[in-house]
Amino acid sequence: MSCTTLLVGKSASYDGSTIIARNDDSGSGTYDPKKFVAVRPEDQPRHYRSVISHMEIDLPGDPCLYSIVPNVRPNRGVLAEAGVNEHNVAMSATETIAVNSRVLAADPLVKLVPAHGEPGDADYREEVPGGFGEEDIITLVLPYVRTAREAVARIGELLATYGTYESNGIIASDVDEIWYVETIGGHHWIARRVPDDCYAAIPNQLGIDLLDIDDAMSECRNNMCSADLADFIEANHLDRAMPDPEFANHTAQHINPRTVFGTATPKDAIYNTPRAWYMQRHLNPSDDWDSPAAQYRPDSQDMPWAREPESKVTIEDVAFLMGSHFQGTPFDPYGTTGTAESRHRYRPIGVNRTGQMVCMQIRPYAPAAYRSIMWVSYGSGAFTTPAPFYANVTDTPAYLRDTDGENASTNSLYWTNRILAVMADAHYYDTDGEIEQYIEDVQAHGHRLVADTDASIRADADALASDSAHEGLKAVRLELETANKAMADWLQMRTQTLLNQVLYTTSNLMHNAFKMSDHWMS
Repeated sequence: MSCTTLLVGKSASYDGSTIIARNDDSGSGTYDPKKFVAVRPEDQPRHYRSVISHMEIDLPGDPCLYSIVPNVRPNRGVLAEAGVNEHNVAMSATETIAVNSRVLAADPLVKLVPAHGEPGDADYREEVPGGFGEEDIITLVLPYVRTAREAVARIGELLATYGTYESNGIIASDVDEIWYVETIGGHHWIARRVPDDCYAAIPNQLGIDLLDIDDAMSECRNNMCSADLADFIEANHLDRAMPDPEFANHTAQHINPRTVFGTATPKDAIYNTPRAWYMQRHLNPSDDWDSPAAQYRPDSQDMPWAREPESKVTIEDVAFLMGSHFQGTPFDPYGTTGTAESRHRYRPIGVNRTGQMVCMQIRPYAPAAYRSIMWVSYGSGAFTTPAPFYANVTDTPAYLRDTDGENASTNSLYWTNRILAVMADAHYYDTDGEIEQYIEDVQAHGHRLVADTDASIRADADALASDSAHEGLKAVRLELETANKAMADWLQMRTQTLLNQVLYTTSNLMHNAFKMSDHWMS
């Protein structure tokens, strides 16, 4: 998978929320339909078998309710990708990353080894299951945790026990904290807490640029890692830092994971680092990004993992960045500056094969029963925008839930957005006005609906308090589901209007268009 992640600490966001967002992009030439569903405790498996690696695990018997945006097709497992549970813990999995060959030699990935031969043959060998991967992570973790820290700890336990067959970045957040986990080889891992006043912009590259192992081995204020990480680094000669005489007697263990575990290849400079460059350019616009003397260029391999933004980050900032394509630079594939080569030099954030983008907002000012919002969009982010849906529900609207796995249909938000993007892409400047108006309308309507729903539930607070806790929570969830359906119904209407507009505009621009006035005017 190839994805992009943006994390926003609570003091860096416009309303004090923690915000985590990630594009789920399919591999080149593939397109994975998505759906938005709620998983009730009774529907959570008690015994789990991975489709890809055949790993099997017994799961705890007390899962909680959670909402996810998984794949529709079952061929690669659940692939929950993004979700929020009823305890207001959010997760996104995963940001595909890469570690260097020295790490993979020291701690190989745990891949499925298929059976060899037939039972009874002299050379028969049984299948050896692999570890877990992207398809499994949210299903194995999110239903069983009450805080982001608990999610990190459970991921670490699963890595130690089962290992993983791929290198991934995993996000976990709650109302107070955001943690980012990077897997190191088959069984090891590191994690950093995003500073409250910072954002982190992460493309498909190992990103954490500082790890305090002392903190990770003691108080875990801002760092966590495998229990044997320091020994693992030393035994395998992974630390390439040159000695610094100034700190010769300093006992604290600070490492740069990028140089110890990561990669910095020409491919990274084309495919990965330009995305981090563009996100930082947008959120810190006063910096010099374009002159020959600029500290960071699109191909820079040393951009900081986390930075303070110049202004507090909004949902609109996140939506723009996660659908962006280097607007305002010579690298925009739809642009008119630069050259034909520069406009296709780097991999944009918003690409044709994005399946979904989910921006999960955990709001400190809202009561726990309706604190979490999942801003969901399907398809290429350049031609759509996320709409808000409450997470703490037992069912989701059909327009986002009942996506057909194979056949395009305007009854589905996923397929409608895919159709729109294909038409608008071919006539970008002829349709951008309608697209921009759609984005503005969806965002404004979404914010208004959330504010009105919050106010309605607050107005019913006394009545809800008179019920039992269970009945009160059921009543709140019913209101949330009603609000979600209202959002989906409005979104379906507004998206259909956009489809009609774009269809009309692009029909008039077909290459075989002809009318008699064309002849007489020639």
